[in-house]
Amino acid sequence: MSDTQKFILVFLGSGAAMFLIFYLYPAEIFDAKIVGLDGGEVEASLSLKAFLFNGKLPDSINVENVTAIKRSLSGWMVFFVCVIGLPLMFAYRSIITKNPKSTEE
Repeated sequence: MSDTQKFILVFLGSGAAMFLIFYLYPAEIFDAKIVGLDGGEVEASLSLKAFLFNGKLPDSINVENVTAIKRSLSGWMVFFVCVIGLPLMFAYRSIITKNPKSTEE
Protein backbone atom coordinates (compact mmCIF):
# COMPACT_ATOMS: atom_id res chain seq x y z
CA MET A 1 0.00 0.00 0.00
CA SER A 2 1.44 3.35 -0.99
CA ASP A 3 1.80 6.26 1.41
CA THR A 4 -0.91 8.24 -0.40
CA GLN A 5 -3.44 5.43 -0.11
CA LYS A 6 -2.54 4.93 3.54
CA PHE A 7 -2.89 8.67 4.21
CA ILE A 8 -6.34 8.81 2.58
CA LEU A 9 -7.61 5.68 4.33
CA VAL A 10 -6.40 6.81 7.76
CA PHE A 11 -7.82 10.32 7.20
CA LEU A 12 -11.26 9.09 6.10
CA GLY A 13 -11.45 6.38 8.76
CA SER A 14 -10.39 8.59 11.64
CA GLY A 15 -12.53 11.47 10.35
CA ALA A 16 -15.61 9.24 10.32
CA ALA A 17 -14.72 7.89 13.76
CA MET A 18 -14.26 11.39 15.23
CA PHE A 19 -17.54 12.56 13.72
CA LEU A 20 -19.40 9.57 15.14
CA ILE A 21 -17.81 9.95 18.57
CA PHE A 22 -18.83 13.59 18.85
CA TYR A 23 -22.22 12.98 17.22
CA LEU A 24 -23.22 10.10 19.49
CA TYR A 25 -21.61 11.36 22.71
CA PRO A 26 -23.39 14.52 23.94
CA ALA A 27 -20.27 16.59 24.67
CA GLU A 28 -21.46 20.20 24.74
CA ILE A 29 -18.36 21.93 23.34
CA PHE A 30 -19.71 23.72 20.25
CA ASP A 31 -20.67 27.36 20.92
CA ALA A 32 -23.82 28.86 19.42
CA LYS A 33 -26.45 31.51 20.07
CA ILE A 34 -30.04 30.34 20.38
CA VAL A 35 -32.68 32.82 19.20
CA GLY A 36 -36.08 32.74 20.86
CA LEU A 37 -39.54 33.83 19.67
CA ASP A 38 -39.19 37.16 21.46
CA GLY A 39 -35.92 37.88 19.60
CA GLY A 40 -33.73 37.31 22.63
CA GLU A 41 -30.48 35.41 22.23
CA VAL A 42 -28.94 32.96 24.66
CA GLU A 43 -25.36 31.77 24.32
CA ALA A 44 -25.00 28.05 24.91
CA SER A 45 -22.61 25.19 24.33
CA LEU A 46 -24.24 22.48 22.24
CA SER A 47 -23.50 18.90 21.32
CA LEU A 48 -22.57 18.15 17.70
CA LYS A 49 -26.02 16.75 17.01
CA ALA A 50 -27.68 19.97 18.19
CA PHE A 51 -25.01 22.16 16.56
CA LEU A 52 -25.44 20.71 13.07
CA PHE A 53 -28.98 19.36 12.96
CA ASN A 54 -30.90 21.26 15.67
CA GLY A 55 -31.12 18.05 17.65
CA LYS A 56 -31.37 17.72 21.42
CA LEU A 57 -30.88 21.14 23.00
CA PRO A 58 -29.76 21.63 26.61
CA ASP A 59 -32.45 21.14 29.26
CA SER A 60 -32.35 24.81 30.28
CA ILE A 61 -33.72 25.87 26.87
CA ASN A 62 -37.40 25.54 26.00
CA VAL A 63 -37.48 23.94 22.55
CA GLU A 64 -40.89 25.39 21.71
CA ASN A 65 -39.55 28.96 21.93
CA VAL A 66 -36.51 28.43 19.69
CA THR A 67 -36.69 30.01 16.25
CA ALA A 68 -33.06 29.68 15.12
CA ILE A 69 -29.60 28.59 16.14
CA LYS A 70 -26.77 30.91 15.14
CA ARG A 71 -23.56 28.93 15.05
CA SER A 72 -20.58 30.97 16.22
CA LEU A 73 -17.14 31.09 14.66
CA SER A 74 -15.62 29.41 17.72
CA GLY A 75 -18.13 26.56 17.38
CA TRP A 76 -17.17 26.05 13.74
CA MET A 77 -13.47 26.17 14.65
CA VAL A 78 -13.90 23.44 17.27
CA PHE A 79 -15.88 21.40 14.73
CA PHE A 80 -13.16 21.64 12.07
CA VAL A 81 -10.39 20.87 14.56
CA CYS A 82 -12.23 17.77 15.80
CA VAL A 83 -13.45 16.45 12.44
CA ILE A 84 -10.73 17.64 10.04
CA GLY A 85 -7.66 18.70 12.03
CA LEU A 86 -7.18 15.69 14.28
CA PRO A 87 -7.72 13.16 11.45
CA LEU A 88 -5.19 15.08 9.35
CA MET A 89 -2.65 14.78 12.16
CA PHE A 90 -3.40 11.07 12.57
CA ALA A 91 -3.02 10.48 8.82
CA TYR A 92 0.23 12.46 8.65
CA ARG A 93 1.60 10.55 11.61
CA SER A 94 0.75 7.25 9.93
CA ILE A 95 3.03 7.95 6.95
CA ILE A 96 6.04 9.27 8.85
CA THR A 97 8.85 6.77 8.60
CA LYS A 98 9.45 4.88 11.78
CA ASN A 99 13.14 4.19 11.19
CA PRO A 100 15.31 7.25 10.56
CA LYS A 101 17.51 7.03 7.49
CA SER A 102 21.11 6.36 8.37
CA THR A 103 23.74 8.54 6.77
CA GLU A 104 26.55 6.86 4.94
CA GLU A 105 30.10 7.87 5.84
